[in-house]
Amino acid sequence: MKHLYLILGFVISLSAAAQNSFNITQKSHLTYLNDNNDIWGYTDSVSGIEYALVGTTGGVSIVDISTPTAPVKKQFIQGPYSIWRDLKTWGHYAYVTHDSPFSWNQIPSHGIMIIDMDSVNNPNPTWKNINFPYEYPAGVWDTLKTAHNLYIDENGYCYLFGANIANGGALILDLATDPWNPTVVGIYDDYYFHDGMVRGDTLWGSAVYAGKFVVVDVTQKDSAQTLATHGTPNSFTHNTWISDDNQTLFCTDEVGGAFLSAYDVSDLNNITEVDRIQSSLDSGVIPHNAHVLGQWVVTSYYTSGVQIVDAKYPELMVEVGYFDTSPNFSGGGFYGNWGAYPYFESGLLICSDIEEGLWVLDPEYVEASRVHVVVYDSITKGPLGNATITFNKLGQNYQSNIDGLADVGTPMQGSDSLNVSLTGFVTHKQTYNWLGGQFDTIRVALLNVNNVSIGEESAAPIIIQPNPSKGSFQINGAPDAAFTLYNTAGMPVYTGKAAGNWVELPTLPSGHYIIALDGAYQNRKFPLILLP
Repeated sequence: MKHLYLILGFVISLSAAAQNSFNITQKSHLTYLNDNNDIWGYTDSVSGIEYALVGTTGGVSIVDISTPTAPVKKQFIQGPYSIWRDLKTWGHYAYVTHDSPFSWNQIPSHGIMIIDMDSVNNPNPTWKNINFPYEYPAGVWDTLKTAHNLYIDENGYCYLFGANIANGGALILDLATDPWNPTVVGIYDDYYFHDGMVRGDTLWGSAVYAGKFVVVDVTQKDSAQTLATHGTPNSFTHNTWISDDNQTLFCTDEVGGAFLSAYDVSDLNNITEVDRIQSSLDSGVIPHNAHVLGQWVVTSYYTSGVQIVDAKYPELMVEVGYFDTSPNFSGGGFYGNWGAYPYFESGLLICSDIEEGLWVLDPEYVEASRVHVVVYDSITKGPLGNATITFNKLGQNYQSNIDGLADVGTPMQGSDSLNVSLTGFVTHKQTYNWLGGQFDTIRVALLNVNNVSIGEESAAPIIIQPNPSKGSFQINGAPDAAFTLYNTAGMPVYTGKAAGNWVELPTLPSGHYIIALDGAYQNRKFPLILLP
């Protein structure tokens, strides 16, 4: 996917150039002279030092970020020259894979590299490569040489995705028994998996070429079974990550103009997409890897950097932060941010940008404000579609759907003003207060400007004029009519009687009302607008 620079090295850059960012600030920036790929983090359990494990085309760079403004490269461990390298940790070991090396590469494929992270401060760190021989199917032997990605679950099982063994599904290793000498305990091979993640006994696999995610029961490592599959919006499923409560799956398609999509997977027999979102910096960019951090999803987008989405309510995901790690590129190319790691105790966020190197960032995780707007006819109570909904400080218009509904989310909090308008109806205006972390509801009743009775079309015409008024008006066609005045919530607020045709109301709040004629006029109803 990328061009390469083959010179190994690095420099530290603390450029003062402004970045396109929101709720994420730069702590430092360390650049390499060769291209970068994936990234992971490690924290020393004794010293508490946090390390960035940075994949490059030539190997693994281990960087001490305990002083975030001044990262220090501690080690570089060379491997085969490849665009693709993935890294994860278990205990005090790092496990590294690589995919297809370049044709001119002279370094043997290592299968899986294991680095003892307790040795990174030694002049010569301890590490080794393992090329597993594996019999699959029975009687057919092969040797693990490459894998595209890997994931290590909470029980110490390592899943190698896109390996050169068989179809490249998930080759499963036991690390917990002996982390330095893992063993193969099973394989799932119904699909080629580009990537995946596992929690408990469930594997969420990214079948990129099939264009869907695959849910696998891995209770029995040597006989894993498919539980469900589901397509993703752009049919090139690159990455999957499950929410902490195991109810929502987040996916990315590695295609220009694709989405971070969310699925309700609480019932595997009825998987439902609930929302999708793009980067606000460039809707044509390619999303890459998404990781769940509590209620937030942190996603790397190639030419748009990193995005933070509040997914507390996954049916309405809201972008609450971003940082463009790739200011020199835009659009749908395979340039820029490869991966982001958000799991440090310090709260630091590290990103690996293909051209720009390592970014050490300080994110602010903001809870989004959300509102469910319900627009309906104040008289008939029927839903009103195509109403224009405008929150003035957001500066964006929204439309109610056929059911009169619109969901709006923003990282903003505090006071705002709301306008709701629809041709043929009186525009509704009100103040509104955005509430972070909440999903609020506003019910907006619009009053039809046509002064017509609600009732039998054959009834004798009755006209209220002027309407709107300041409380003094005529009811033509219904002399001496008794009436009841209702607010838009349907509550009676005044009962009176016309003096001939004239009505003089007491002082009432301005707004929309319904006037219902009593007795001989068969409770016919009319809209009434009172002006201030």
